[in-house]
Amino acid sequence: MSDVAVEPVSVTLGDEPTAPARRDRRVAVLLPYTLLGLVLAAVTWVSLATARYHGRTYDEYMQDDYGARVLEFYLSLGRDRSFLEMPDYLYMPQHGSGFEVVVAFCQHLTGEVWQTRTMVNACFGLLGILIVALAGRELAGPWGALAAATGLALYPRYFGQLPNNSKDVPMAVAMALVLWLVLRLMRRWPRRPRRFEVLELSAVGAAIGYAASIRVNALLWFGLLALLGAGYWLRHGYRLRGAALRDELLHQLSAVLAIGSAAYLVMSLMWPYLLTNPVHGLLDSVHSMANYDWDNEILFGGELVRATRLPWYYAPWWLVIGSPLPVVLLAAAGAVAAVAALVRRQRLDARLLLLGAYIVLPLVMIIVAHSTLYNSLRQFLFVVPGLVLLAAVLLVRWVRHARRHGRVALAVALTGAAVLGQAEAAYASARIFPYEYAYFSPLVGGYTGARHDYESTYYGSCTRAAAVWLNDHFTEYTADPRPTFRDEHQWNSLAEVDLADGFTGVGDGQPLFRITTGLPGPGYREIHTVTLEGESLCRVSVLNTGVAA
Repeated sequence: MSDVAVEPVSVTLGDEPTAPARRDRRVAVLLPYTLLGLVLAAVTWVSLATARYHGRTYDEYMQDDYGARVLEFYLSLGRDRSFLEMPDYLYMPQHGSGFEVVVAFCQHLTGEVWQTRTMVNACFGLLGILIVALAGRELAGPWGALAAATGLALYPRYFGQLPNNSKDVPMAVAMALVLWLVLRLMRRWPRRPRRFEVLELSAVGAAIGYAASIRVNALLWFGLLALLGAGYWLRHGYRLRGAALRDELLHQLSAVLAIGSAAYLVMSLMWPYLLTNPVHGLLDSVHSMANYDWDNEILFGGELVRATRLPWYYAPWWLVIGSPLPVVLLAAAGAVAAVAALVRRQRLDARLLLLGAYIVLPLVMIIVAHSTLYNSLRQFLFVVPGLVLLAAVLLVRWVRHARRHGRVALAVALTGAAVLGQAEAAYASARIFPYEYAYFSPLVGGYTGARHDYESTYYGSCTRAAAVWLNDHFTEYTADPRPTFRDEHQWNSLAEVDLADGFTGVGDGQPLFRITTGLPGPGYREIHTVTLEGESLCRVSVLNTGVAA
């Protein structure tokens, strides 16, 4: 049963709402939607206005190259297959191209690369906040929409990556879209919306296919839908007989066909690796992603551990320490309440159970499969919209329940605690801007307390700040109008866009200027350091033989 309805209002015998009732209705509907509009406007302005300060990440150069090659495949009608020629160790063709080709197409239209990429990334991430608001409305009405949108907007490890993460954030957005469509379908399923049923089911499948064309692990949605179907038969199947049973079987079979065919069609169209490898392409991609060949050491819990030998609690623990406190506490309280309700054999909202499965199933799969993970919660960031949505819905429902039962003090306390917790996340984000993705919960001492025990600023996006400084000050160290430089990975892709055209990037030898995250090395003198909370992030150094202007 849906909980979308707003608070009941008293009416007169003539069915005309009284003045207090009309006022209550305005508060229950207009106020949250007005606040939601303000939140969406504010986060859009902040994201687009500050996007350029977030720099670029190590992944963006190869993702951009991949997207451009995939676009050429389409523009050449399949003749250009250079996307298959990228280095084998990157497994780029096996990575979905669903979002990268969108970025490449926008770049094709604008004729510009990096600024376009930044804006498309940011806009897509903002779309995710709107989608989560729609899902929040589906489960808890207008206030649910406001709470969900605000929660995701103030989730630093999501919002802080909008401009420069073209893989994990788009995946989270696409998965949130599927979640909203499925929640909507669950509400409408008993009503049998025959007129538009095929379109609605196809929309769910298309959204799953698009999400899978970004990361193939979006196919876990078929597992979630299977659990949903199993739950339906456990709850209602024993009552169906004869024609009703045949009708329901036909109905669900049609749904499977519509969702499955739409998913595979969209996934194939947006991911040419499947078009060029129709027999084994999908299985090859699943195998490659499940056994990703990256066995380096990462910092976790104060120790260096190998990415292929992580402790089982790696993923859930990162969600705890990488999330604002209200999100974690509300989700944990919801889990306890669900277990208590099951013990008492109380009826649970099936949509909240789906939401819980959306969060738990990926974590279980990661633990069972011993997945290769690194860079905090980046590879399972798609769980975050579901986690935020669950916390927001529980908060709104519990506050509403407290008010209805006259427990105003409890309602105020719950709301106040949530607001204070989100204020902490906003303040902590502002302190480490533009590296909000390195946010840590107060449970582990925030960024200052946790940065030496866990991966923190792992993206290399500090290169932008270093390059901007070098561009403004290089004449103090050389009279050469075309000085040589190199960033630490010798790609020079992170720095060159922020340097003047006269700079010459080199991959070998000893350039005049170097941008590194570690010590500059022998023969070089450090001339500038980009710091965050007293920690050195990026260093600019000059060759000792350099001649000052």
